[in-house]
Order: sequence, then C-alpha cells, then structure tokens
Amino acid sequence: MSETKSSLRSVDPEAEFGLDVPEYFFYLLFQAVRRRDAAFERALSGLELTLGQWRAISTIRRFESCAMSELAAFTAVDRTTLTRSVDQLVRRSLVARRTPERDRRQVRLSLTEAGQQLYARAVDQLLDFNRQALTGVPAERQRDISRGLAAVIRNLEPDPEMAEALIRFEPAALPGRRT
Repeated sequence: MSETKSSLRSVDPEAEFGLDVPEYFFYLLFQAVRRRDAAFERALSGLELTLGQWRAISTIRRFESCAMSELAAFTAVDRTTLTRSVDQLVRRSLVARRTPERDRRQVRLSLTEAGQQLYARAVDQLLDFNRQALTGVPAERQRDISRGLAAVIRNLEPDPEMAEALIRFEPAALPGRRT
C-alpha cells in the first residue's frame, strides 16, 4: 500500500519542509554529518588515516592522555573498531600506550612526536574543510545551531556530567579516570 503525503505521520504543519521539523532537523543533521565525514575521510586518505583514526588522534591530543573508555565516549566509535584503530596507530608509532605505576589496570594513551606532527598536518585540512562546509552560514548562526545541538546532547545523555563534558569536549570525571 503506498502512502500519500497527506497520510504520512511526519508532516511539517507549515509545509516548509518535507517532514515535521524535529524529524527533518535530525534527517538534515544526519545527511550533513555523513557527507562531511565521507569527504573528510577522502581528504585524510592522503595522510593514510581513516576517519576513526583521526577521531582517536584528535581526542587523545585534546586530552593529552586518556583511557580507552574516555576515547570511546568522546569519539562515539564502538570499542572493537576503536581498539583496532588504536592498535594501528600504536604500530605506526603515532600513539603510545603507558600504564601508570599507581594503577597497573589502567592504560593511558598519548600522542608521540610523530602523532603530534601528523595531527598538525591533518587539523589544517580539517579547519579548511570546515570553513568550506560552512560557507554562507554566518558565525552567529553557527553559534545558535551549536547551542541548539548542545541542548539536544543534554536531552539525550542521561548523565548530566558526561553531557557537559561532551559539550565542552573535555574529560569528564568518569569512573576510574586517573591521570
């Protein structure tokens, strides 16, 4: 049975968008993120990096040192894929693993000098890419959208402290976090 537009459940009452605004917002967000990720991953291929590896490198650099649990939370990459990515970065001498003396159960990740250098080359591409992607979107509008997305994260993340950490892109006081 085919549905007509009038029988669809998600309809914009003002008929500006093809779906009701909340659903359309997430549809466009998904489309923008997927297209940005695909294009940026193509750009990263010249540096022999995958998008998952870039996310790991950029997060480790931001935190200076982090545990796999933090890396998983902030990259939103599943643990199996993330472990594989980190293993590859360690083999390439871009990331170092160390175990703190005071807690041998913990493994901390940090960038090596080669990892720092690769980050510097990749981040320049990312910044240029982001500027291009946001062409025509005024800075104040970017801030408005960012504030709206922060509110969405607060609504979706059950742990308020973690939500704020994600929004600030700073480590949270996660259980077991030791620097």
